[in-house]
Amino acid sequence: MAAILLAEVNVWLDVIFVILEILVFGVFFIVHLGVSIPTGRFKKQWIDKQWPKHDWAPPALPKFIHFQHLAMMLLLGLSGMYIRFPFFEGGRTPMRYVHYVAMVIVGLNFFWRLWYAFFSKERDWKEFAVGKKDLASLLGVAAYYTYFSNDKPHVAKYNVMQKLAYDLFGVLMIVQGFTGMALLTQPFLFGNSPREILIGWWLGPLVGGTAMAGAWVRIVHYSVNWLFIIVTTVHIYLAAGIDLPCTLDFFGIKKLEVDPNAYHHDHDDDHAAAPAHVPAAAEAD
Repeated sequence: MAAILLAEVNVWLDVIFVILEILVFGVFFIVHLGVSIPTGRFKKQWIDKQWPKHDWAPPALPKFIHFQHLAMMLLLGLSGMYIRFPFFEGGRTPMRYVHYVAMVIVGLNFFWRLWYAFFSKERDWKEFAVGKKDLASLLGVAAYYTYFSNDKPHVAKYNVMQKLAYDLFGVLMIVQGFTGMALLTQPFLFGNSPREILIGWWLGPLVGGTAMAGAWVRIVHYSVNWLFIIVTTVHIYLAAGIDLPCTLDFFGIKKLEVDPNAYHHDHDDDHAAAPAHVPAAAEAD
């Protein structure tokens, strides 16, 4: 009975997430982009080339890691969807190996980014911390993205919605890595599989055994995979649509023009205009 229920859950997840992705794509790439035309923002950015200004360009190493991370995330998504919907025979086993190799690379990138954020000379973890000023600017940022305002509040390098999205992305990566490892059934440590080590001993007794625990964890893993697809869809639209020059720079297509007079507020600044001599990090979208 439980197996039948799980099969039905998987089918409903397929339907729900496909519909949700179509809606998200339509809302941003059709509705949001379309509304930018009568509001004048489309002309300002795409015709008059009035993009956000930056007083700092991203270093080469983070850009390389970002590009590599994107490639591996796409590979994870595609290989994961094939594992769920194998459209040619005999490929599931090798595709699982591709999936896990990509997972290891993403994991290494993730831990490197944590080290970079907290322990490197350029540590930037404060750029992702959400403070009181960020929360106070939330309605203003939302109003800008929904065309109710032409003013976009800047408290720091990233606005509050970016920070929340990036922080959520990090949490989802931890969940996805854990659930992905918990799906492995090959003997690993003292004859025990990662599934038995990670979830079998505590989740198994609650849901009727290690196999059932793996089935429920697979649902979580699959759902998070779709969340990544949806979040990435929004991220691609906003990155290209709000700050195309920075996006082109990240992919090495066109070098970002740096304006030394560009300024944004840091965590300790008031929202008044800053003097021109005060250094700051790049203004982002």
